Amino acid sequence: MQTCPHCGWENFEGIIYCDRCGVALVRLPLATRMLASSPDVQVRADTLGPDGVIILQVGESDPPIMVQIRGEIILGRISQASEEATYLNLAPFGADEAGVSRRHARLLRDGRAVYLMDLNSTNGTRVNGESLAAGVEKRLRDGDELLLGRLKIFVYLKQ
Repeated sequence: MQTCPHCGWENFEGIIYCDRCGVALVRLPLATRMLASSPDVQVRADTLGPDGVIILQVGESDPPIMVQIRGEIILGRISQASEEATYLNLAPFGADEAGVSRRHARLLRDGRAVYLMDLNSTNGTRVNGESLAAGVEKRLRDGDELLLGRLKIFVYLKQ
């Protein structure tokens, strides 16, 4: 059995992503790809790869958090799980000092798309500098910069 470092769930040997929270249990190589040769052209994917993995680079953390998103993930400062959603605890990344609410935002998978919704957080959520109104879903693209309060997170959609 291998224990998930995020939620403590006991997983069978050989499993890559935690059966409970979806966080990667092993270090996975990150592939890079050439997007465009012209600096004027920006091509950013807005669909998940077939395995449904998102990569979250929180602040200056190393390594990034790799999560296999199945339904929804609540981003905040709690680590307890419920049957409705998986919680990703951002407290180890200075979330409390950065003004992240306990239930700050929600990542939702819809097919091969990922959406972000602010959950009426105290200090707000921004996507690429644009404020996100509470309860409004915003489709995320590869490389988007999120600000949860003052905590910066870059989102990458693994292809």
